[in-house]
Amino acid sequence: MSGAERRNDEKDTKEGEGAGGGWASTFLKVAGAVAATAAAVVAVAAVASSSQSVLKQPEVAPFQARRPDYLEEVILNVDGSLLREREVPSAGCGGVLSDSSGKWLCGFAQKLNPNLKVDETEKEAILRGLLWVKEKGKRKILVKSDNEGVVYSVNCGGRSNDPLVCGIRDLLNSPHWEATLTCIHGRSNAVADRLAHKAHSFTSFDLCQFDYPPENCTSLQIM
Repeated sequence: MSGAERRNDEKDTKEGEGAGGGWASTFLKVAGAVAATAAAVVAVAAVASSSQSVLKQPEVAPFQARRPDYLEEVILNVDGSLLREREVPSAGCGGVLSDSSGKWLCGFAQKLNPNLKVDETEKEAILRGLLWVKEKGKRKILVKSDNEGVVYSVNCGGRSNDPLVCGIRDLLNSPHWEATLTCIHGRSNAVADRLAHKAHSFTSFDLCQFDYPPENCTSLQIM
């Protein structure tokens, strides 16, 4: 091989190596740029996802303060009972206090003067029940009685000289609470009836309170 040919081969080899090196360098640069772009896209997506997660946090319901117990409406079922057939006549009254869902809160029973009339035992039940609930500091009460005549005489009757009716009206109209008297069917007043009958067995005339339903009332529903 002549000296001119040898020089030409060396020249071609170097050009080939230079061309190959330039292509590899360009490839690496492009690959690096693509990787950097992909990393940037992933980072942006992560930030966007995090922001979206913060923005989509569940809304918290505004706090609502629970009404104090004494402002909640309570229901008082009352009943009077008179047993004349006994060798020794006996009278009593009773009532049950429940919340608006019918849940038992407490009950009472009290022995009464056996010389009272039937309507008078019912009036005593209403009057003593109202006084009993008022002492508990309640501010809204619905009183239920199954004696239609007594309820009418209190709510719709004219001026009365009956001290029991006057006492009931005074309590119902007291500015210290909101109290209403209504009439219900006897079958809906079974718990109060049982409590009134329980008073016949008492030896004392003091009011007896029941924090839990006595045995003769556990199977009955308050209405």
